Amino acid sequence: MLAVVAERRRDGKSSFVQLVSYTILRNDVEMSETLSPERPFVRKSRSEDKIFNDLVGYATRNALPDSQDVIATFPDGRQQVRCDKVICETNCFSLATASTEMDMVAVQNTRCNDPVYHAILSWPESERPTPDQIFDSARHCLKRLGMEGHQYVFAIHDDTDNLHCHLTVNRINPVSYKAASLYNDHFTLDRTCRELELRNGWKHDNGPYMVNDEGAIVRNRRFYKSAPSAARQLEHFSDKESLFSYAVEHCREKIDTLFMQGNYGWDEVHDVLVSAGLELKQKGEGLAIYDVGDAGQRPIKASDLHPELTLACQQELIGAFNPATIHRETNAAGNQVLLSTVDIHSQYDDLLHRRDKDARYERRVQRAVARQDLIADYKAYKAAFVRPGISADVTRGRFRELAARYRICKNNVRMTERDPLLRKLMFRALEVEKMKDSAALRLQLRDERKALKERPDSRPLSYRAWVEVQATQHNAAAISQLRGWAYREKRRNRTAAISGNIILHSVADDIRPSQIRGYDTQVKRDGAVVYSSGGKPVLLDRGLYVEVAEAPAERGKNLAMALHITGEKSGETVEVRGDKAFVQGTINYIPHFNASSGKTVPLTHPAQREQAGYTKNMQSEQDATRSANSLRPHQPPKPR
Repeated sequence: MLAVVAERRRDGKSSFVQLVSYTILRNDVEMSETLSPERPFVRKSRSEDKIFNDLVGYATRNALPDSQDVIATFPDGRQQVRCDKVICETNCFSLATASTEMDMVAVQNTRCNDPVYHAILSWPESERPTPDQIFDSARHCLKRLGMEGHQYVFAIHDDTDNLHCHLTVNRINPVSYKAASLYNDHFTLDRTCRELELRNGWKHDNGPYMVNDEGAIVRNRRFYKSAPSAARQLEHFSDKESLFSYAVEHCREKIDTLFMQGNYGWDEVHDVLVSAGLELKQKGEGLAIYDVGDAGQRPIKASDLHPELTLACQQELIGAFNPATIHRETNAAGNQVLLSTVDIHSQYDDLLHRRDKDARYERRVQRAVARQDLIADYKAYKAAFVRPGISADVTRGRFRELAARYRICKNNVRMTERDPLLRKLMFRALEVEKMKDSAALRLQLRDERKALKERPDSRPLSYRAWVEVQATQHNAAAISQLRGWAYREKRRNRTAAISGNIILHSVADDIRPSQIRGYDTQVKRDGAVVYSSGGKPVLLDRGLYVEVAEAPAERGKNLAMALHITGEKSGETVEVRGDKAFVQGTINYIPHFNASSGKTVPLTHPAQREQAGYTKNMQSEQDATRSANSLRPHQPPKPR
């Protein structure tokens, strides 16, 4: 069980209505929906008026005493309510008025800049507590934080891989109007999580506190700090690997091993960091880690990498700090070259994506470049976008046509009517008609502009909607981006699996969808490519693997299609998994497919390669080569 305290806004303008609506109104995009230009991605409005109206609409649609949405009520004023797919608990009068009630109490304290408190309790995939256990745990956390009796809204979310509960709490006490202190709230919540784990028999999670062998809760001295907020935001929103994650992956275990040995100096510490393209420098009264290849990259605190890598701690153990020996020289081509006593095996690249870290470096760079090209194409589309509208020249032309029509009418009156008084009266009548038609034309132009403004093509598409349009055109980079968003959100409403029989490939193994006669190809919002035959999905390409549906009547055709897709991928990893009959049948079919298609499915599993005859063929080719070399006549060496 983990507790996460959400980052608060620095300007103190957090909103109860926005936070409450986010936690209880789950109108997320259905990831398994087929992409279509007619149904682009539309980001929901964040206007507080719109949010409050939606909130009231959800909470009051069945506002009757016998409503099925009300799960339970309690003597102390609490009530549990089911709002769509979310189960909530609040001690306010209702979910619809909870944000307003919190605001009314918060304004009574003029010294608290941010009364909104947001925390999340998360359980591992193996733990499935009941709603009563979750709400009891949330109330216990409020008690430990000193906010017992404060206004709150709890909401349970089960749409991700980990069951979790959002805690929206008003820091202002509704009786005394004093603000609760949040000093070291993260450590308080983590210790409370260990208490709840012991009480309910749940699995112990990693955190600042741990349960020792005697069952007591003690401080975990070896606990590593979480990633800085800037690093978490970079990896979450941009899917880019942060310098912190790079340093942790390449250096933390080596630093920890070095510190455990005990016999080391500053040179050994520098060697570990320099080999990964990092440099340890003194910054103020502490230590910071810099990227040797990019001086403009923001450094990270050394203690974030390892809690014992601090200036005070290490100077006490190994003496005064000595900087690393790194020289920067310019070669003949004008490029800067780094010289060090240790070879630099890898360097940080801020273009590479976090989820591709297990992919081969060449393909990882290729996909990062493709993603940058996709962003550049979107910027070009947005710069060239012309908003549809009625230009000033068109408006002036229509008014000129109106004036010309009445000018002709006046000329007709002038030529046909001889009485000056009657002619003057008719001119006045035409002027009145002209004024009426001009007013009608102005109203018509206003309505036309409003209609143009409401059209979907009146404004440029958002980046996500534009990427979805590109994905419908089978753009491989756009499909990769959709898979990245699905990986980040970790929602459960993804495209459902069609089979447990798969052909496994490598990480970041994305290709352009294949177009083969007899198959309909659809791209889903989560980047899954579905191949259908006869109206039924038979193949599903998720990038990392291809699912093959069990269709006995067309098994050979579908299997050939799956192997064709496999032949288009990188071939770094190809492994057949599933039930025994599928694995054996696929391996037996691969030699026939290779001979008939002219392609070679690059199986990588040693046992499967041997069953498919790859090892025998390789051995026979080597024997034939040796035989040919033995029959070749001996030629004396040429004189020098």
